[in-house]
Amino acid sequence: MDTPILLLIILIVYFVTICILKKIGYKKKIVGNKNSNCCPKCNGVLDRVKRKNSDHLINILTFQMFGFKRYSCNNCGWNGLRWENKF
Repeated sequence: MDTPILLLIILIVYFVTICILKKIGYKKKIVGNKNSNCCPKCNGVLDRVKRKNSDHLINILTFQMFGFKRYSCNNCGWNGLRWENKF
């Protein structure tokens, strides 16, 4: 198989996989009754924290479809990425 065709197939499969992950809500922001942004572990309040360089790389690799932001939990100390549904 030719290299350009193989690269195109890999890119298409990668893009479809990213679209499926977004559709099922992978790492999506959790909205609770009292809070607009809840911790995935303890349902506590999340606060925005400064992004790492790897977070910018993840946004580039996902074609900025997710718009990941880094959060930290006040209760349990969880720290990670979440994205907001813009549509």
